Amino acid sequence: MNRRTLQFRNFLLVTVLLACASTGCVRRRMNIRTNPPGAVVYVDDQEIGVTPVSANYVHYGTREIRLEKDGYESVSQMHTFRAPWYEYPVLEFFSENLWPWEIRDTRDLDFTMTPRRIVPPEELRSRAEQLRANAQAGYVTPMNTPPNPAVNVTPQNQPQLLPPVMRPETLPEGGFVLPPPVMGQ
Repeated sequence: MNRRTLQFRNFLLVTVLLACASTGCVRRRMNIRTNPPGAVVYVDDQEIGVTPVSANYVHYGTREIRLEKDGYESVSQMHTFRAPWYEYPVLEFFSENLWPWEIRDTRDLDFTMTPRRIVPPEELRSRAEQLRANAQAGYVTPMNTPPNPAVNVTPQNQPQLLPPVMRPETLPEGGFVLPPPVMGQ
């Protein structure tokens, strides 16, 4: 081996060792801002702070982001963090372990919060009186609808059709009039 080849081999060895010693990593960070600022932020039911806030995350995927602030409607939204191309399987090994520099993946999320609607006392009393009158007449007000309200399985494992349930999203503003109770069953 000549001296020039030996120098090149040593240079290559030192370069590879330095590259491995100074491997970078991927830093994932989300920045959450609201208008107006000052909302408490929960990510997957874990409080991370008050907006504007930044937090690190480890995995990509879908997260529930919930914002709460006095005087404003709460916001709950599912947000999907999609993996960039360098985080796909096989490529992620190189970007996480062998790439000599740090890679920063920053996601900015902006939310606009709406002021909470204050229900006038007259409207609230009117709705309460309607509910009271319905209860005294024997009507039942559905609170939660089952996942499949059309079929009920009896103890004898025979499906029984149930009457249709009005879902909250189909109701008119301010409530609804309940049907009369079914007698004789």
